[in-house]
Amino acid sequence: MKRLPQFTLLFLFFISLGFSQEVEIKNLKINNKLDHFAARVVNDKILLSSNLVTKRGRAILDGFSQQLFGIYEGTVDENGEIKNVELIKRPEVGMSNMSVATYSKDGKYMYFTSNHTEKGENKLQDKNTFNLLIQRAEYEEGIGWTNFTTLPFCDPDHNFAHPALSPDGSTLYFIADVKGTKGKSDLYKVSVSDHKTYGEVTKLSEKINSSRTEIFPFVSADNKLYFSSDRRGGKGGIDIYSYDLESNDDDQKPVSLDAPINDRGDDFSFFLNEDLTTGYLSSRRLRGEGGDDLYYFSGFSGK
Repeated sequence: MKRLPQFTLLFLFFISLGFSQEVEIKNLKINNKLDHFAARVVNDKILLSSNLVTKRGRAILDGFSQQLFGIYEGTVDENGEIKNVELIKRPEVGMSNMSVATYSKDGKYMYFTSNHTEKGENKLQDKNTFNLLIQRAEYEEGIGWTNFTTLPFCDPDHNFAHPALSPDGSTLYFIADVKGTKGKSDLYKVSVSDHKTYGEVTKLSEKINSSRTEIFPFVSADNKLYFSSDRRGGKGGIDIYSYDLESNDDDQKPVSLDAPINDRGDDFSFFLNEDLTTGYLSSRRLRGEGGDDLYYFSGFSGK
């Protein structure tokens, strides 16, 4: 049997290695004409945001013709497909709009985006609106999500949204448009103590925030911050960026993730499983099923 030269073997090895590390992305079967976004795996469940719908499956609108959203729970199969999806139990009334949530590792606490029940000032729209806020809920077995509490720093005259807990649960990241925000919204953080008390709200550095819009933060198990932005130099309208929170590099800048994670369309709501190679994102790209579609990816290497 003729042996291949050592150079050829090395070449084939590196080619094989390169192919094995390519990111694969899949449009999920759950997608339809409705919006699906902000998927988060919590233990053996997956939770995501989608439209509240009528019995006929049509999106429900509020009195201002705005879509209302809920948080849905399901399971995940071996291919990343989302199955058995149901609207979460929420015995307390007045919480009709819920979306973009984050969860403690034990699944006991949830922070989510909702709306104030009283109008506040909205400088961007030059009118009073029901601005966004962040609430915390606690899960009680046999009851569901209860003990809804608005976080104390949520001023009705500003928007606070898209909460994301750090892996150790000690820090909550989110977006806001409070005084000092450079773009439409910037990234902020606050310390969390036993999911009951909160520190002083701090804006993330100017290296991370831009003069444009920052949204949908997420912190992975290796303490990397992922977020979306429409800043200049991206690959599409809204891109997903990464920033290593452990790095001591003073010159570090957020990096736009490579294709196929980022596409020419809007890409956002990035989530990475603890294996750091698989996860979910939402996107408005060509050949999608609806407005915001969910995609499962594998083979991710951090770029």
